[in-house]
Amino acid sequence: MKWCAAVLPILLASAAHAEIPLPARKAFLAGDFVNAANIAEGEGSAEALAFAARARIADAVTRDRTLCKPCLTTAETIAQRAIDQNPNSAEGYIQLAIALGLRGRVIPLLDAKGERLPERGRDAISKALELVPQNPWALAARGAWNLEIVKRAGPILAEVAYGASRTEGLKYFREALATDSGNLLLHYHFALSILALDADDFRIEAATALEEGFKDSRSDALTKFTRKRAVELKELLKSGSAQEIEALVRRFQGYRPED
Repeated sequence: MKWCAAVLPILLASAAHAEIPLPARKAFLAGDFVNAANIAEGEGSAEALAFAARARIADAVTRDRTLCKPCLTTAETIAQRAIDQNPNSAEGYIQLAIALGLRGRVIPLLDAKGERLPERGRDAISKALELVPQNPWALAARGAWNLEIVKRAGPILAEVAYGASRTEGLKYFREALATDSGNLLLHYHFALSILALDADDFRIEAATALEEGFKDSRSDALTKFTRKRAVELKELLKSGSAQEIEALVRRFQGYRPED
């Protein structure tokens, strides 16, 4: 059992571009995430640092099999720098929550609990929503956080210890999809989150979400990576067993094979 602040692997959050160097943006779109992060860090503004954290997360997510723990640790540090530089950096809080949540999947449970990853992720998401209430990635992060806690702790403990619920998770995630209905990444992560919760109950809704996400015409490296995985998941949803679906979802979410 792992405690995740937010289930969303990747580039979550669409940053404004005013202070992000063009070479960094081009490198990100091409899938050269480390170079994108380095260039953005060199610029040094809060906006650029948040973008650099996003690039480090993308690098962590698109590597083979498991998530890259050092990449996520670096992303946390950079996101916190963005927040320290500008306490109103919504993007910084979003990327911090994502990095914390993903790292919770690759460290021992006791370590994750000891670091208070669920609480820290929740607080970062709350701050982001306070700053940008209709940001789709902040809404999705809130939804994913609720569903992850319910999945790992069970509905009763999730509600009592963390104030998390399935109802709140679905509400926030569906609101995120309504806010940015043409985004494949959002639909993909929604599908993963609900299938992790219950592969049988949500098979049809997950397949519908993926089909809707396929309308996204973007062709950047991260979207291509996500599309490939979404196609594999969609095919399995047609005839795979709940156990097969759950295994693929866990792999795509980045859990260690032994967990």
